[in-house]
Amino acid sequence: MTTRTLTPAAYDKLTTTVARDTGERRTAALWSHAAALVRHAHEHGLAPDSHRPPGPDGLLKSLEELAGCHPALAPLADPDVLPLREHPLGSAAWAAIEEFWDRHPALEGEHRVDGYALGDAYQLLSDEARKGRALCQTPPWVARLLLRLSLEPAIEEWGPADVRMIDPACGTGHIAVAAFHMVRVPPVRGRGPAPVGHGPRAVERALAAVSGVDLDAYAAALTAYRLLSCSASVLGVRLDQVPASLPVNVAAADSLLDRTEPLLAGGAYHACVANPPYITPKDAAVRDRVRAAYPQVAVGKYSLALPFTALMLEHLAAPGGFVAQLTANSFMKREFGRRYVTEFLPRFDARWIIDTSGAYIPGHGTPTCILVHRARPPVGDTVTVIRGNRGEPHVPEDPARGLVWRAIEEAVDSRLAWDRFRAGAARARSGEDHTGVAYWEFSM
Repeated sequence: MTTRTLTPAAYDKLTTTVARDTGERRTAALWSHAAALVRHAHEHGLAPDSHRPPGPDGLLKSLEELAGCHPALAPLADPDVLPLREHPLGSAAWAAIEEFWDRHPALEGEHRVDGYALGDAYQLLSDEARKGRALCQTPPWVARLLLRLSLEPAIEEWGPADVRMIDPACGTGHIAVAAFHMVRVPPVRGRGPAPVGHGPRAVERALAAVSGVDLDAYAAALTAYRLLSCSASVLGVRLDQVPASLPVNVAAADSLLDRTEPLLAGGAYHACVANPPYITPKDAAVRDRVRAAYPQVAVGKYSLALPFTALMLEHLAAPGGFVAQLTANSFMKREFGRRYVTEFLPRFDARWIIDTSGAYIPGHGTPTCILVHRARPPVGDTVTVIRGNRGEPHVPEDPARGLVWRAIEEAVDSRLAWDRFRAGAARARSGEDHTGVAYWEFSM
């Protein structure tokens, strides 16, 4: 979505250059990314002041102005989230940042404010977030499929006015932003006009429906910024004109271990969607705490993806709620996954198992799969499985149009169409569909 292709090496070089001033790579990445965020706000007409003040001091001033626009943006001025004043920049480092974003914009085109490129840029700039916390953004086209198999049927079952979803490992918000748009303009099935999703009530409903939690406080703040930017764009206003009463349900917390964060309340969500970290915790104390909290799945050298599955199915999801995740398939092949496969997963209603290991997903070097369950005991004896036969013959120019990914989407389309046909036929046999319109069967 960027205007030019950026290499990971280019981002790493910028972080290295700025770190010579800041003394550490973490704050170098934060300085560099905060500059891109402020540019995003100004170039899209979202900032309260049309003029972007120059220099590092000007960046700090801009962040304070953005932080004052809405309570959800307050972390942008929090030194615990952005400790920039403690690590000041010299003129050479600032010039490198400005030149980088001049040559390599991290911004969408003028009609897009979703911030997908902005989110990806943080992952590329911060090796501390990428390696230490396994931050890995979900590409928009993968996020859409996850939501199609979870949030979309949840909307159909509970309605857009009542549905609630959470991404408990939201990163910089790729899934949350896609969910916001899906709730704001729900998919239309059958007859009737598409709902209008451009008014204040539609925006408020969508914001209220979407929640996100992440361990990385800056990533969580970026998710809040992106949701508010989308809202401001839909409403045609600046960020400081978005009513402070509009809810932005994003928090920085440890989803696996924090039981005090209100967004992690049990049984609150009709859809739980995530691309959780696949790493094994390096800190022995954290590893033991997670193992104690999730003994049913955290066995041996477990992947964090397994406790996240347990969190979503056992704690976050409402009864019958949909749980979808893109996850490493290592649990299928290693000893730590034995109990997960034989004892834990059979307790729940499996809907989809999709092999995505052959698809080219940028930034995801680990072979993956998509799991979709409902938070209830198994219903029926059918699970839809899409199995991979071959990987991509070469790296596709557009990953969303790769041969393997297109084959996956076509298989999903085919199965969903068949399911809708069967549901319609069942309603026809019963003489009435869910809208109260009578149908009759005819013999040919």
